[in-house]
Amino acid sequence: MLDQLWAGWRRSFIESGEADQGVRSCVLCALGEAGEASAENFVLFRGEFNYVVLNAFPYAPGHMMVVPYLHLGDLMELSTDALVENTMLVRKCVGALTGAYKPEGYNLGANLARAGGAAFDDHIHFHVVPRWLGDTNFMTAVASMRVMPEALDSAYARLRPQFT
Repeated sequence: MLDQLWAGWRRSFIESGEADQGVRSCVLCALGEAGEASAENFVLFRGEFNYVVLNAFPYAPGHMMVVPYLHLGDLMELSTDALVENTMLVRKCVGALTGAYKPEGYNLGANLARAGGAAFDDHIHFHVVPRWLGDTNFMTAVASMRVMPEALDSAYARLRPQFT
């Protein structure tokens, strides 16, 4: 039997033709250049050096990323000002998630380079993932699949007021 998981938000990627071009454009750069924060791009906040966006493939509801505007794959190349703002935005994300979701803990961090598990190994970004005790279900255990209890647009609507 074929396993199937509905991922309707992927349709825009498929229709854009990027999937067929054999060259992956940097979606993080595109989001950085997308204009104002909006429900269309799931960008929650824009700073001077970094922006905050919902992860399109979240580990948990409200999973956010803090992303430098500069396309850099090496943390050592990030300026001190950008790194300080990045850390302040990670803290702002924790506050926003606490206000909107009241999680019992957090996973914070970055996957640096391909060997470190980075899906975008040439554009660093930092994850802020809310966690709850017992945050597992049988799908993860037996099917290596996550069931997301909230759509991205709903998560955006809950979190955006925390950033204004």
